[in-house]
Amino acid sequence: MTTIGLWLAMPEPLIVEAAARARPDWVGLDLQHGAWDLGTAFRAIQLLDALGTTALVRVSEQELELMPRLLDHGAAGVVVAMSSSTALVEEAVRRARYQPEGVRSYGGQRYGLRAAASAVASEIRPHVYPMIEDRRGVADIAAIARVKGIAGLHIGPVDLGLGVGLGREDPRYADALRSILAAGHAARLPVTMHAVAPGQASQWLEMGFDELVLTADIELIRNAFATQTAELRRPSKPAGTGSR
Repeated sequence: MTTIGLWLAMPEPLIVEAAARARPDWVGLDLQHGAWDLGTAFRAIQLLDALGTTALVRVSEQELELMPRLLDHGAAGVVVAMSSSTALVEEAVRRARYQPEGVRSYGGQRYGLRAAASAVASEIRPHVYPMIEDRRGVADIAAIARVKGIAGLHIGPVDLGLGVGLGREDPRYADALRSILAAGHAARLPVTMHAVAPGQASQWLEMGFDELVLTADIELIRNAFATQTAELRRPSKPAGTGSR
């Protein structure tokens, strides 16, 4: 069964709640490109937690220091953008783990409002997902997939298309996708693709992806507004002009 994630760029509680009530497998908060800051992300994680929905947060490679605070507030894991090397991915895993496996300082689970596991070091192991988006990540994908402690691989389709220097319709782009899929599956990891355009979901499923992220909230809202406005402005057929 395919895992489905919803992707949120807008820090609006009603949108967060609407996403959660759609019953996805998880909801992603885009701290890298979205309008979130730490405060709004904390509150969204809290709301998702109360609604029984798993929260993941995307951070940039320059924001790894934010990981422990996001995890302390209840995020189930992080998606690390532009994961181009094993060193970066290993560092992300260390920041997500308590001693002796990592360097994360213990600050409780949302100040004690969430029950903590009795065996902190061995049971609290948030998910870390490297996001493969450039040439270096593709070239090093076999080693990245073998990093101990990661939960799967994500692909950023737009940046990957830019990074490999090809249009996304080029067959070599598909070759890059297949290499990431093969490395992930060889390491027994799920591989997640973002369906950024209508109709892409079935394409990615046929290609073998295990998880799909539906396009971001702002994209859905923008497309819905544009479609409905265009439909209302479309000239209507005058009465009595139908074919006989």
